Amino acid sequence: MKSIAKKINKKIYYGWVIVLVSAIALFFSSPGQTYSISVFNSYYETQLGYSKTLLSTGYSIATTISGLLIVFVGRAIDKNGQRKMFIIVAIGLALTTLFSSFVLNIWMIYISFFFLRFLGQGSLTLIPASLVPQWFDKKRAFALSMMAFGGFFAMLLIPAFNLWMINTLNWQNAWRVWGLLLLVVFLPIVFFLVVNRPEDADIPMENETTSISKEDALDALNKESWTLKEAMKTKDFWFIGFSSMIVPMFTTGLVFHFFSVMDLRSISHETAAWIIGFMAFPMVLMPFAAKLFIDKTKPRYIFFITQIIILFGMLMLLLWVQNATVAIIFILIYGLGAAIQSVTLNTIYPYYYGRKYLGSIRGMATVFMVIGSALGPVQFGISYDQFGTFNYAIIAMMIMTVVAATLSLLIHKPKKPDSNVEMNQIS
Repeated sequence: MKSIAKKINKKIYYGWVIVLVSAIALFFSSPGQTYSISVFNSYYETQLGYSKTLLSTGYSIATTISGLLIVFVGRAIDKNGQRKMFIIVAIGLALTTLFSSFVLNIWMIYISFFFLRFLGQGSLTLIPASLVPQWFDKKRAFALSMMAFGGFFAMLLIPAFNLWMINTLNWQNAWRVWGLLLLVVFLPIVFFLVVNRPEDADIPMENETTSISKEDALDALNKESWTLKEAMKTKDFWFIGFSSMIVPMFTTGLVFHFFSVMDLRSISHETAAWIIGFMAFPMVLMPFAAKLFIDKTKPRYIFFITQIIILFGMLMLLLWVQNATVAIIFILIYGLGAAIQSVTLNTIYPYYYGRKYLGSIRGMATVFMVIGSALGPVQFGISYDQFGTFNYAIIAMMIMTVVAATLSLLIHKPKKPDSNVEMNQIS
C-alpha cells in the first residue's frame, strides 16, 4: 500500500487519492443513512404493520446508543489507524445489510437500525472525516469539501435507487444487493489504497519541500495536538457540539418521515424520492465556498450565518411548502446552510485541536451529532401521531436553532495550556 502511494505521489499528491477514497466511503455509508433507511420504512409500515412512533422511537434509541459507542471507534482509529478500521467496518456493515434482509419483527428491525447507524452513519463517516485532515493543512477545507461530494451523490441517487430496487427486486433483496456492493466494490478499494497519514509513506504534507525531518515533524504534531481530555475542558468544544446537533436533528427527523411530510402536501412518493436528493445539490458549491470564505472567516461567524439560513428553511417548511416547486426551493436553501456548516465543522476540530488525537476528539464530537439524529425522528413521529401534523416538531427545533445561533457567537479558538507552539490557523 505504501509503495502504491509513493508511485502515485510522483504524478499527483497522494492526498487527493485519499480524498477520492474518503468520498467513496461516504457514498457507501448510505445503508446506515436516514435518506436510505427512510425508503425501507414505508414497507416496514405497510407490510409489517408498525406505526411511525414505534419505528421512529426504536430508530432514535438505536441512534442514541450507537452515538454513545462511537467514542470507542474514535479511540480505535487513533490506536489502529483508518485503514484497518475501514476494513472492519465495511465487513460489519455488509453483514448488517444481510441481517436486515431477514427482519421479521420489531426487535429485529431495532437491531438492524442499531448496526446500520453504528457502522454506517457513525463509523463510516467518522473514519474519512478523521483521515482527510491527516493529509492536508493549507488546503484542508477544500479537500474536505471535495470529500463531501461522496455524500452529495449518495443523497442525490440512493433514495431513488433504493425505491427502484425495492419495486424491482423487493425490499429484502435490495438489502442483499447493498451487502454485495460493500464486499465486492468498497472493501478492495480501502484495502489497497488507504494510507493513514503522509508520514507513514514518507510523503511531505501537500508535497511541499521542507528541510524538517520525519522525527521533527512528528514532534511538532505531538506538541500542537490536544488530547480528548484537554479538548473537553474547553467551553468551545461543548458550544461547537451543541451547535452541531441542529442539522442532524432536523435533517434526520425530516428525512426519516419525508414521504409522510410530502404526503400531507399531496406530493407523490416518486416525486418525493427525487426532491430529497436536491438537499445535496448545494455541496457542488462547497469547493468554491471553501476557497472564497470558509478558510478565511472565523468559524463562529460561519456557524451563526448558517444557523440563520437553517432557521429560515425551517420557517419555509412550516408556512409555505405546499407543492413540489416550493419543496425544492426549501430543500435547496436548507441544504445550503447545512452544507456550509458541515464543511466548517470538519475543519474546525483539526484547526483547534490538532491531528494526533483527531479520531478520539471527532468520535466524542460525533456523539452530539448522533444524539441530534436520535432526537429528530421521535419528535416528528410523536408530533404526527398525537396531533396529525409535523408542525410542533418543526417549531421546537426552530427554538433550539435560535439557542445554537446565540452560542455559536461565543466560540473562540482555545489556547493550549503550557504550550508555546504558535498556531496561526483560523481562530
